[in-house]
This record gives sequence, C-alpha cells and structure tokens, in this order.
Amino acid sequence: MSTEEGDVFSGSVSPSPTIVNVQPAGQMMLVERSPAAQVIGVLVIIYNVIATGSNFLGLMALSFLASLDDPEFAAVEELPMGILIIAVLLTLIPAVMGIIGGYQMFKFQKKGLYLVLGSIALGWVISMINTMLTSDYAGGSGSASLDAGLNGICGLVCVGICGAIVCIPLLFAGNGLE
Repeated sequence: MSTEEGDVFSGSVSPSPTIVNVQPAGQMMLVERSPAAQVIGVLVIIYNVIATGSNFLGLMALSFLASLDDPEFAAVEELPMGILIIAVLLTLIPAVMGIIGGYQMFKFQKKGLYLVLGSIALGWVISMINTMLTSDYAGGSGSASLDAGLNGICGLVCVGICGAIVCIPLLFAGNGLE
C-alpha cells in the first residue's frame, strides 16, 4: 500500500521478544603448567636408560673378571650365564616402567607419576632379589639373605629420596597434571 506522502508498511505486530538473562559460566582463568613434571619426566627416562646400561655392563664385567686366571680374582666364582640373564631381565621390568612413566609425566599425565613411583618400589624389591642371586659370586658377606637385607635397608633411603624428587610436581599449585 502506498500513499502519496510516502510508503507505509502494513501487517500485524508480533509480541515483543522475550529477553533471557544468561550469566556467563564464570571467568576462565588460564593456568600455566609447571615445567617441573616435564623436567623430572626427562630425568627419569635418562636415569633408567643409564642405570640399565650400567647394571648390564657391571654384571658382564663381574662375569669377565671371574673368568680370568688372575689370583686376585680367584675367590670370585664365575657368574653362571643363567643368573646373569635373569638378573638383567629383572632389572628391565622397572626400567621399562620408569621410561613409560617418565614419558607420561612429560605429557602431563598424573598416571605417569604413579607409574614411576611403582617402578621405584619394584626396582627396590628386584635389587634385593638380584643381590640374593649374585651375592655368592660378587664376593659378599657369605650370606645371601644378609646381603639382600642390608641392600634393602640402604635402599630404603634411596627409594625415599627418589620418591620425594618424583613427587615435586605435585607441590606446585598449577602443576597441570591431568
């Protein structure tokens, strides 16, 4: 419809729109992740690689020195290859756990921290078992159980210190572990 003065629109008017008051869910705060988990994760990986390699080399050196006809090493019996293989394979279990846990800590996963703590505890138990297996060949006190017990008692201090170091990322408020 049009008039001579100007265009006019016609039709019905709908009810006024309903205004909904939506409150924001809250302020989103960006929290920076602490790099402590990544640093300790990398250190755990490096430690497990070096410890496994040195353990393997140490057992091989002991077996080699015992096989020499040197009178200085006459008291040390030759380490049987079966015990050597068992000892090295037993140390691989916590090492692999530690490497996997260190990688998960590097990726800010809390389960990696628990896996590393478990590998430390398992490594402590396996070190006592390895001491019992090799104490007769390593020139120990003569009693495998005594050597393993002394190793276990001294190992508690090391396990406590390593466990405390691994738990450092939990002390930061913004640790970022998932």
